[in-house]
Amino acid sequence: MDGLKRRVGEWIAGFSEGYCAERGLETIWREPMVGLADAGSPMFPELRVVAHPSHKVPQDYLPGARTVISYFMPFVRDVVGDNAGGERPVASWSHAYSLTNAMCAEMNRFIASQVEAMGFRAAVPEDAGTIIDGTYSVWSQRHVARIAGLGNFGVNGMLITEAGCAGRFFSVVTDIQCAHDAPCLEERCLFRIDGSCGRCMRACPVSALTGDGFRRDACLERCTENVPLTGEQICGKCLCAMPCSMRDPSK
Repeated sequence: MDGLKRRVGEWIAGFSEGYCAERGLETIWREPMVGLADAGSPMFPELRVVAHPSHKVPQDYLPGARTVISYFMPFVRDVVGDNAGGERPVASWSHAYSLTNAMCAEMNRFIASQVEAMGFRAAVPEDAGTIIDGTYSVWSQRHVARIAGLGNFGVNGMLITEAGCAGRFFSVVTDIQCAHDAPCLEERCLFRIDGSCGRCMRACPVSALTGDGFRRDACLERCTENVPLTGEQICGKCLCAMPCSMRDPSK
């Protein structure tokens, strides 16, 4: 369907503007990014190997699924800069995280309703935040976004988009038949390209990031420690004030 990405982008921009205006809140996001993944891509079942054996595929949410709408809400520079440095996440970072999650939970349902108004079916992966085996999601928004062409992973485990990696990803499964974006396969992380960065590894307060892998247990333990301080299981030190925070550093 021609113009679907543009239309979804308009839905997102309009909804977020209205959501904040109704609540007297300042907008904390830059222009949203939208990608369209082929729900039949073999990369989805491969996530049961790449991510976790219990990872779901689009058809688990919507039989006959054809397209997964994936979108990224990149934070504004002030939000990202506030959380740079230090040992613990700052209040503004926690606020941005919780506000974005709350708003986009409603936005996902709004997008689904707009798709249904067009005569198609849609489903929201409501259990995307469900964690299995301590550290894995049953529906990894970042892996889905990669299949939708929005970006590729950095050594910090974040997805580096054209607008960087500091923000939140969400998705809606539909049965719309349309042209799909190609998965992002090119490297965007400077460390992975030529070893010239590694700032995220140095910024991690618990040394969970290395060039050889990611210590998920150490990261999760640190994020859990932050709950009494922030109300959220977050940290974010590895994705703030980085070359990849606000843009694709490979370009």
